[in-house]
Amino acid sequence: MSAIYDYLRAVAIVVAFIAAKQSKKAAWSFDLILTAWFGMGCFLFPQTVVSKVFESPSDPAVGYGVQTLGACFLGVACFQYLCLNSRDDTVIGSIALSKALGFVPLLATSLYTYVTYQKKVDHAAFCFLLTIYTGIWLINVMLLVETRPSIGRREQRGPVSVVFRLMFLVFLLHGLAALAFPSTILSLMKMKETMASNYLVQSIGVLLISNIFTSWYAPCFLRKEDKKSFIVSQIVFVGLLTLASVYYCNLRKENTKAVLLQIGHSLVGGILPAVGYFLLTREDRVPTNSYFTRSKSS
Repeated sequence: MSAIYDYLRAVAIVVAFIAAKQSKKAAWSFDLILTAWFGMGCFLFPQTVVSKVFESPSDPAVGYGVQTLGACFLGVACFQYLCLNSRDDTVIGSIALSKALGFVPLLATSLYTYVTYQKKVDHAAFCFLLTIYTGIWLINVMLLVETRPSIGRREQRGPVSVVFRLMFLVFLLHGLAALAFPSTILSLMKMKETMASNYLVQSIGVLLISNIFTSWYAPCFLRKEDKKSFIVSQIVFVGLLTLASVYYCNLRKENTKAVLLQIGHSLVGGILPAVGYFLLTREDRVPTNSYFTRSKSS
């Protein structure tokens, strides 16, 4: 009976996607709701997700990976919510582009894991997971095709733009490392290597890589509020990751030194967003003309 309900939920997502396709605003809102719902489920109920999808329901490391995955989704949802009423095409386009391109390797990684380890995953639950990823990807591809936003027409010079470029580099390097060398990442974090942990590390790496598109075009945002929204979303992600680290250390009964190292590792990712937020609050509110054209077409 539970398998039937899993299939029904998957069908419901497909039907909701078709309904959302009727208007751009509905598609954008449904994408936000789906992203936030999935992220909140992973972050608040990691053991439930693990027990339904993977073979290691009692492994705290896998639960920590699920919570980190949820934190990634919630960070994206936070930025999307804060920019819900933005009229800047570059903001909307960068979010849609990051999901449309970023979810392609996520789907590929998920399909590879499903085909390779069919006996270690629940068929219905994993298909439901793939349906969620596919729905989010299709919505954003549709938004790009139908709205054709002008992305990256202008770029503002200044220290904040340098921070965004550094964030781009951090996302790219960290994401590629997690995607290409999940075993090494798990070894450095002193976590047991399993099918579930490898898949989660790679999925988190893919989501970090998808952030490079937003961070690359963030200097092109015309409003400081949109730039600040992206930085705030990264601070939210780091805060959730820190909470997940504290919960993981509590389950593992780690000593004080291990707890400080784990929390410190989580907080390192908040340095650049904190610097960017500080610089934005120090900037003069008077509009600046220090823009240059990125491409000839603009």
